[in-house]
Amino acid sequence: MHLLISALVATIPLVIVIWGFERARPRPRDLMPVVVLTALAILGRVVTMPIPNFQPATALIILAGLFFGKHAGMLSGMLVALISNMIMGQGPWTPWQMLAWGLVGYGAGLLGSLVRLTKWQDLKISPRNTIFYVAAILAYGAVTSLLFGMFMDLQYFIAFAWETSWAGLFTTWTLGLPFNIAHAVSTIAFLALTLIPWGKKLHRLKTKYNIRSI
Repeated sequence: MHLLISALVATIPLVIVIWGFERARPRPRDLMPVVVLTALAILGRVVTMPIPNFQPATALIILAGLFFGKHAGMLSGMLVALISNMIMGQGPWTPWQMLAWGLVGYGAGLLGSLVRLTKWQDLKISPRNTIFYVAAILAYGAVTSLLFGMFMDLQYFIAFAWETSWAGLFTTWTLGLPFNIAHAVSTIAFLALTLIPWGKKLHRLKTKYNIRSI
């Protein structure tokens, strides 16, 4: 049963990405920045592996979605989970991570459109805009990191719990909370360090090379 659910979970992001790419028809130049951010996320996750759940992957996936579109964010999240697990260990959790991180990137793309993040010239005009953008994105990073952890705890509960009940699920989420909080803290920290300086460079890159959001 768990394998069937995992197959369905893996199919959802693939369908969304393929559908989005068919509509957008991205050029190689539209994908290159996403590939670079994804590679950095994979490297960052592997390097910080000794620190439980403290890693920059989620922050970089969010940046990919914010600046290059929801389908780019979902693609980045899927690839980070799939490729980094080739080093850290594949298992029945991989499709769930692909979906969870893919949705984090997809949501970041929607958030980028909502706050009109690509208009980075606004940040130079109004400090109030800067505070609003940064606060919204940091909050998004914290909430999605916690939800990511709860989703993966659900996978563990379905796959490995001896007895399934609401009490057992609640216990699983409670035991996983310290690790999920560490994930949220790391996402906030890496976003705080990269959002403004990297954001300006990514926006300049998009403008200079006419890179489209996907």
